[in-house]
Amino acid sequence: MRNLLTNKWKLATLVALGPVLFSISSAHASFLDLAKEAGFMEYVLILVSITGFALCFQALVTLRAHLLRPPELANELINCVQEGNLDGAVEAAQADSSFLGTVAFATLSNAQYGKDAMEGAMADAGEIEAGKLLHKVGVLQLIAAIAPMLGLTGTTVGMIVTFNMIFEKADSVTMVDMAKGIAIALICTFTGLMVAIPLLAVSYFLKSRVQQVVLEVSNDCNELVRLVTSGEQAEA
Repeated sequence: MRNLLTNKWKLATLVALGPVLFSISSAHASFLDLAKEAGFMEYVLILVSITGFALCFQALVTLRAHLLRPPELANELINCVQEGNLDGAVEAAQADSSFLGTVAFATLSNAQYGKDAMEGAMADAGEIEAGKLLHKVGVLQLIAAIAPMLGLTGTTVGMIVTFNMIFEKADSVTMVDMAKGIAIALICTFTGLMVAIPLLAVSYFLKSRVQQVVLEVSNDCNELVRLVTSGEQAEA
């Protein structure tokens, strides 16, 4: 199991960094050399890429399913409620800062007010906590959407400079000069795409994971509501 998790992390790292590492190598000029000549917008893209991948790995670490919904906590809550130990279930949920713990605490702490109150508290807490989780995914999607636009902006500026050079030096400009100018201009678009593609893929993966966890936590809390309100508890 540990080896499987390690392989998954290696795969995620290759998916995220592979395009960037590929872009660093070039047959005739290194990526850094082209980046230096590309100008200000390329430096902005490099900063955006560093920020984006840092947030990406943070999200991959913090949005793991077993952290959002600890299986042992789910079993403990069910067992406590079945045994009639509602206070113990409330304490266990309150002591756990996970998504499940927060939603379960809001649900169980309203048990004395009836089924409707428990379901309302569950829905409110679930919506708030799910929004926090999806906000992390939304930031990745935002960066993935902005990166190509920044790259296109840099390319547009580079093309303007290149064609202006051709206009001013029409008699002395060579095909080599034109090719180099266009290559420098296009490096911004290339960098933007290399940032956007992996971040977009990871963001959709994380969004799917969060939605799955939200569904599982909803099922857990609905089971707690059913047990509390149906009287299927042992006498304390």
